[in-house]
Amino acid sequence: MIASWIAAAGQIHWAWRWDGVFPVITTSSLSWNPTDAWDETIRECSVIVCCRNEAEQLLPLEQGLLPALNRWENAGNKVEVVVVDDGSTDETWEGLLDIAKRDSRWKPTRIEGSRPGKKDAITHAMGMASFHVRVLLDADCRPRDASWLAHMTHGASTSWDVMVGVGWPVEAYNREARQAKGWLARLQVLEAQRLAQKAVGAARGGRPYLAFGRNMALTKTAWEMSHGMDSHSHIPSGDDDLWLQEAVAGGARVLTCIKPEAHTESAWPTTWKAWRRQKTRHFSASPSYPWTIKLWLLVPGMLWWVLVAGVVHNPGVVSIGALGLALTHRTLTFGLFLRQTGQPGFSAWRLVLEPAVSAFRVWSWWRGQQPESTPWK
Repeated sequence: MIASWIAAAGQIHWAWRWDGVFPVITTSSLSWNPTDAWDETIRECSVIVCCRNEAEQLLPLEQGLLPALNRWENAGNKVEVVVVDDGSTDETWEGLLDIAKRDSRWKPTRIEGSRPGKKDAITHAMGMASFHVRVLLDADCRPRDASWLAHMTHGASTSWDVMVGVGWPVEAYNREARQAKGWLARLQVLEAQRLAQKAVGAARGGRPYLAFGRNMALTKTAWEMSHGMDSHSHIPSGDDDLWLQEAVAGGARVLTCIKPEAHTESAWPTTWKAWRRQKTRHFSASPSYPWTIKLWLLVPGMLWWVLVAGVVHNPGVVSIGALGLALTHRTLTFGLFLRQTGQPGFSAWRLVLEPAVSAFRVWSWWRGQQPESTPWK
């Protein structure tokens, strides 16, 4: 019984300390109006996109970026889109050249013979970028608002070196698409929300370790300070989280921006198999996490096991009450976090699906231990 209450206390402490509800300081907590703040923010930025066999995504990418690029440029700022064709075998390169003819802000470049993963492509793009602030985006991502660049670059260099943004599956905004995709979409939306909560909570709590290449910004100084991807270039994944950890170790300041105007949306895998392979690739970076982070991330899971074991071995009022109290607090902070991101707080009910997502994570991790190739594309 004592163990159950200690575990419940640990979960409650974790909920209010690390679930991203109370920021230390973030750009989302600063009072400013993007339409009035152009002169106070950075005036130039490079948008970086890496592509491999993304020919079908190029037109939607161009159309999705256009409002943000125009909004930024119409305010008297400069912007470029450095897009790298990373050894594509389809019509990606030809498509990029066509876009560059229509829009001079696009700067396509090409590499061949790169290693698995995006690190070679990102490194090449960083060398090609003209401006001090760089905003990373995946080829299948779209900004949700025309003021996306204003939010993701506000305070660069003066307040932060790395900005952690968030992005959601398309189904998070489209109920019909979510219903059509079924349980796969429901679990993917929950996974995206929980990952965002972990990344934002860690950064706000002073221990940033997780970021997303589909929506993050950094300065040239932070890139050079971390020596790019040098320390983990042999690992196919980790171009966002391992790089962030290296940058933090070098003294980089990390803030988060979760305002709805700063969100991106992207197309997540459409089959269970494809999603499993994506998760397996992502997990391949985790063995390279520092031991301090690994042990820290184990804490909430261990506390849940203690609570569940207490109910199984002694199903009384005390053990059940401790488990219920912990669940209530974690659900409450999850709902508060969702509201801060502009999503309905009542969506926190999806937390009941967490055991299913956890099982999927374990399965994906286990498959990654098997002799199977998990290429980036």
